[in-house]
Amino acid sequence: MRTGSRTHTGSPTDLRPLSPALTAGMVFASASGYPIGSLGVGAASPFALTAVRLALAATAALCIAWVGRVAWPRGRLLLHCCVVGLLGQCVHFAGLYAGLAAGVPAAVSALVFGLLPVVTAALTAVVFRTRLRRRQLLGLGLGIAAVVSALAGRLAAAGPLDAGSALTVFGLLGLAGSAVYQQRFCTGVDLKAATAVQLASAVPPLAVLAVLEDGGVSDWHTASLVVVWLTVVNSVIGTRLILAAVSRGGAARASTAFSLVPPTAAVLAWPVLGQTPDAGACAGLVLGIAATLLGAGRPGTRHPPQPATAPPSSPAPLDDTPGGKSESRLR
Repeated sequence: MRTGSRTHTGSPTDLRPLSPALTAGMVFASASGYPIGSLGVGAASPFALTAVRLALAATAALCIAWVGRVAWPRGRLLLHCCVVGLLGQCVHFAGLYAGLAAGVPAAVSALVFGLLPVVTAALTAVVFRTRLRRRQLLGLGLGIAAVVSALAGRLAAAGPLDAGSALTVFGLLGLAGSAVYQQRFCTGVDLKAATAVQLASAVPPLAVLAVLEDGGVSDWHTASLVVVWLTVVNSVIGTRLILAAVSRGGAARASTAFSLVPPTAAVLAWPVLGQTPDAGACAGLVLGIAATLLGAGRPGTRHPPQPATAPPSSPAPLDDTPGGKSESRLR
């Protein structure tokens, strides 16, 4: 079995546009998780639901990677992949489902996570030492306004420290951090191996949270169907599509597609949950789409980061998208 141990620091000059099929698949897989997840937390406690879902997804991903005889990351690169998993799987989904369990509507959760491009662009500017353009700064401001508008009702009723709202925003920060961290430290890792490692690394902390939380399963039939959907569509397929998008187009460009997640989730939540967005959520939806389109534009002048741990003359894999072959060049 092959192993891999070299890192490659993602650079905007190495990136390519996303295909419509990749974008559509990523959007649907992401959007469906909000109404389906909301059904799930009504049938089981959120951390238990998330832990079981990710454990099954990790098992499936490990089997797929094993059969495919992929190149596994080692050493420091393996640790980097685990960090991406903790942020993008554990923090992301723990915050999302705990927020849903606390009463945050599915469409509002999707709106908050739909601001991923704005937050990712800001983090990318810091990590890769790029300058945000005026339109991106405007997008950041609109994004903040969108979140405040969408959560206005909850904030007015529960005050500024509403647990559900805070957990949802916390999950958003974890997902944005994972995308940027992957682009910085994990570009070039085989996607099957990356998916398996990241899913597996998120299971232990979620299992601990599941043991510590109150509650259990109140509706085994619904909980089982939800776990199957979230495992196959969101965890296995969705995670691989997101990793492929970041590998191909970079964190900021890949996250632009998330502007389509809130309206898609709102449409799905209507028949599935009977939830219709209120005026604040509708206003936030419009502001969020505008913020995403403005905030995820190409960054300005780039100041090169410090050299990575691998020597500048070492060959490093540039891309390993599904169905394609890894390429390499001298940096």
